[in-house]
Amino acid sequence: MAVSTHGLSQEIGAAVLASLADCQNEVAVIGLEVVPGPDLHATDTATWQELVASLRTAFFAIRSAAERLGEQGGCIIVVVPAHALRTSRGCGIAAIGGSFMVTVAQVAAVEFGERGIRVNVIAVGPLDGTAPARTLEAVPMGRLTRAEDVGNACRMLASPDAAQITGAVIPVDGGYVITKAAGGSPFAV
Repeated sequence: MAVSTHGLSQEIGAAVLASLADCQNEVAVIGLEVVPGPDLHATDTATWQELVASLRTAFFAIRSAAERLGEQGGCIIVVVPAHALRTSRGCGIAAIGGSFMVTVAQVAAVEFGERGIRVNVIAVGPLDGTAPARTLEAVPMGRLTRAEDVGNACRMLASPDAAQITGAVIPVDGGYVITKAAGGSPFAV
Protein backbone atom coordinates (compact mmCIF):
# COMPACT_ATOMS: atom_id res chain seq x y z
CA MET A 1 0.00 0.00 0.00
CA ALA A 2 1.06 3.61 -0.29
CA VAL A 3 1.45 6.57 2.02
CA SER A 4 1.63 10.08 0.62
CA THR A 5 2.20 13.38 2.36
CA HIS A 6 1.63 16.93 1.25
CA GLY A 7 2.10 20.30 2.93
CA LEU A 8 3.71 19.04 6.13
CA SER A 9 6.79 20.55 7.69
CA GLN A 10 9.92 18.49 7.11
CA GLU A 11 10.02 17.33 10.74
CA ILE A 12 6.35 16.30 10.90
CA GLY A 13 6.49 14.74 7.42
CA ALA A 14 9.44 12.55 8.42
CA ALA A 15 7.71 11.49 11.66
CA VAL A 16 4.50 10.63 9.79
CA LEU A 17 6.35 8.55 7.19
CA ALA A 18 8.30 6.73 9.91
CA SER A 19 5.12 5.96 11.88
CA LEU A 20 3.31 4.71 8.77
CA ALA A 21 6.26 2.73 7.34
CA ASP A 22 4.49 -0.61 7.80
CA CYS A 23 0.96 0.66 7.14
CA GLN A 24 -1.18 -1.76 5.15
CA ASN A 25 -3.73 0.84 4.00
CA GLU A 26 -3.74 3.62 1.45
CA VAL A 27 -3.15 6.84 3.39
CA ALA A 28 -2.78 10.49 2.40
CA VAL A 29 -1.67 12.98 5.05
CA ILE A 30 -2.26 16.59 4.04
CA GLY A 31 -1.05 19.47 6.14
CA LEU A 32 -1.81 23.13 6.40
CA GLU A 33 1.27 24.90 7.69
CA VAL A 34 0.16 28.29 8.94
CA VAL A 35 2.15 30.20 11.50
CA PRO A 36 0.44 32.46 14.01
CA GLY A 37 0.26 35.90 12.51
CA PRO A 38 -0.95 39.37 13.24
CA ASP A 39 -4.35 40.19 14.67
CA LEU A 40 -7.15 40.23 12.12
CA HIS A 41 -7.26 44.03 11.93
CA ALA A 42 -3.51 44.11 11.23
CA THR A 43 -3.47 41.36 8.58
CA ASP A 44 -2.17 42.77 5.32
CA THR A 45 -3.22 41.69 1.84
CA ALA A 46 -0.05 39.66 1.23
CA THR A 47 -0.55 37.61 4.41
CA TRP A 48 -4.19 36.99 3.51
CA GLN A 49 -3.31 35.95 -0.04
CA GLU A 50 -0.64 33.59 1.30
CA LEU A 51 -3.26 31.93 3.50
CA VAL A 52 -5.74 31.64 0.62
CA ALA A 53 -3.05 30.07 -1.59
CA SER A 54 -2.22 27.52 1.15
CA LEU A 55 -5.90 26.70 1.58
CA ARG A 56 -6.38 26.26 -2.15
CA THR A 57 -3.40 23.90 -2.35
CA ALA A 58 -4.60 21.82 0.64
CA PHE A 59 -8.17 21.69 -0.70
CA PHE A 60 -7.06 20.35 -4.07
CA ALA A 61 -4.63 17.93 -2.41
CA ILE A 62 -7.60 16.38 -0.58
CA ARG A 63 -9.54 16.06 -3.84
CA SER A 64 -6.53 14.57 -5.58
CA ALA A 65 -6.01 12.06 -2.76
CA ALA A 66 -9.65 10.99 -2.97
CA GLU A 67 -9.32 10.47 -6.72
CA ARG A 68 -6.18 8.39 -6.19
CA LEU A 69 -7.86 6.29 -3.51
CA GLY A 70 -10.78 5.74 -5.89
CA GLU A 71 -13.25 3.03 -5.00
CA GLN A 72 -10.74 0.93 -3.03
CA GLY A 73 -11.06 3.20 -0.01
CA GLY A 74 -8.41 4.40 2.35
CA CYS A 75 -7.69 7.19 4.74
CA ILE A 76 -7.10 10.92 4.39
CA ILE A 77 -5.72 12.75 7.41
CA VAL A 78 -5.70 16.53 7.45
CA VAL A 79 -3.20 18.18 9.81
CA VAL A 80 -4.05 21.67 11.04
CA PRO A 81 -2.83 23.94 13.83
CA ALA A 82 -4.64 23.58 17.17
CA HIS A 83 -5.62 27.23 16.79
CA ALA A 84 -8.47 25.92 14.61
CA LEU A 85 -10.05 24.75 17.87
CA ARG A 86 -8.83 27.46 20.21
CA THR A 87 -7.91 30.85 18.95
CA SER A 88 -6.30 33.66 20.87
CA ARG A 89 -4.68 36.99 20.14
CA GLY A 90 -1.95 36.63 17.55
CA CYS A 91 -3.33 33.33 16.19
CA GLY A 92 -6.15 34.58 13.95
CA ILE A 93 -4.70 33.55 10.60
CA ALA A 94 -3.88 30.05 11.85
CA ALA A 95 -7.37 29.77 13.38
CA ILE A 96 -9.14 30.88 10.20
CA GLY A 97 -7.12 28.58 7.96
CA GLY A 98 -7.34 25.61 10.28
CA SER A 99 -11.08 26.03 10.82
CA PHE A 100 -11.67 26.17 7.08
CA MET A 101 -9.75 22.91 6.60
CA VAL A 102 -11.65 21.21 9.44
CA THR A 103 -14.88 22.00 7.60
CA VAL A 104 -13.47 20.82 4.26
CA ALA A 105 -12.36 17.54 5.89
CA GLN A 106 -15.76 16.95 7.47
CA VAL A 107 -17.54 17.64 4.18
CA ALA A 108 -15.13 15.23 2.49
CA ALA A 109 -15.85 12.59 5.16
CA VAL A 110 -19.53 12.77 4.28
CA GLU A 111 -19.04 12.82 0.52
CA PHE A 112 -16.29 10.19 0.26
CA GLY A 113 -17.63 7.82 2.94
CA GLU A 114 -19.66 5.69 0.54
CA ARG A 115 -16.42 4.91 -1.31
CA GLY A 116 -14.80 3.67 1.89
CA ILE A 117 -12.61 6.74 2.28
CA ARG A 118 -12.29 7.99 5.84
CA VAL A 119 -11.28 11.62 6.42
CA ASN A 120 -10.14 12.85 9.82
CA VAL A 121 -8.32 15.86 11.24
CA ILE A 122 -5.41 16.10 13.63
CA ALA A 123 -5.15 19.50 15.35
CA VAL A 124 -1.49 19.91 16.30
CA GLY A 125 -0.61 21.80 19.43
CA PRO A 126 2.36 24.11 19.84
CA LEU A 127 5.47 22.25 18.75
CA ASP A 128 8.44 21.68 20.97
CA GLY A 129 11.31 23.85 19.79
CA THR A 130 9.14 26.34 17.90
CA ALA A 131 6.65 27.73 20.43
CA PRO A 132 7.50 30.44 22.97
CA ALA A 133 8.70 28.93 26.27
CA ARG A 134 5.75 30.31 28.24
CA THR A 135 3.38 28.27 26.08
CA LEU A 136 4.18 25.30 28.30
CA GLU A 137 2.09 26.96 31.04
CA ALA A 138 -1.00 26.22 28.92
CA VAL A 139 -0.29 22.51 28.39
CA PRO A 140 -1.72 20.25 31.12
CA MET A 141 0.46 17.27 30.10
CA GLY A 142 3.57 19.30 30.93
CA ARG A 143 5.33 19.18 27.56
CA LEU A 144 4.87 20.60 24.10
CA THR A 145 3.86 18.47 21.12
CA ARG A 146 6.57 16.57 19.27
CA ALA A 147 6.55 15.53 15.62
CA GLU A 148 6.42 11.88 16.63
CA ASP A 149 3.19 12.55 18.55
CA VAL A 150 1.63 13.58 15.24
CA GLY A 151 3.05 10.51 13.51
CA ASN A 152 1.65 8.23 16.22
CA ALA A 153 -1.81 9.79 15.88
CA CYS A 154 -1.65 9.26 12.11
CA ARG A 155 -0.74 5.62 12.66
CA MET A 156 -3.72 5.20 14.97
CA LEU A 157 -6.14 6.81 12.48
CA ALA A 158 -4.74 4.79 9.55
CA SER A 159 -5.03 1.46 11.37
CA PRO A 160 -7.87 -1.02 10.88
CA ASP A 161 -8.82 -0.29 14.51
CA ALA A 162 -10.06 3.12 13.34
CA ALA A 163 -12.26 1.67 10.56
CA GLN A 164 -15.37 3.43 11.91
CA ILE A 165 -13.74 6.79 12.66
CA THR A 166 -14.40 9.51 10.09
CA GLY A 167 -15.08 13.23 10.35
CA ALA A 168 -13.32 13.36 13.71
CA VAL A 169 -11.10 16.18 14.91
CA ILE A 170 -8.44 14.90 17.27
CA PRO A 171 -6.28 17.37 19.18
CA VAL A 172 -2.69 16.18 19.58
CA ASP A 173 -1.67 18.90 21.96
CA GLY A 174 -1.31 17.66 25.53
CA GLY A 175 -4.57 19.41 26.45
CA TYR A 176 -3.61 22.83 25.09
CA VAL A 177 -6.99 23.52 23.46
CA ILE A 178 -8.88 23.03 26.71
CA THR A 179 -6.86 25.55 28.72
CA LYS A 180 -6.08 29.21 28.69
CA ALA A 181 -2.52 30.41 28.98
CA ALA A 182 -1.67 32.40 32.06
CA GLY A 183 -1.57 36.08 31.18
CA GLY A 184 -3.30 35.66 27.80
CA SER A 185 -1.97 34.29 24.55
CA PRO A 186 1.63 33.11 24.53
CA PHE A 187 1.66 33.96 20.83
CA ALA A 188 0.65 37.62 21.04
CA VAL A 189 3.51 40.00 20.49
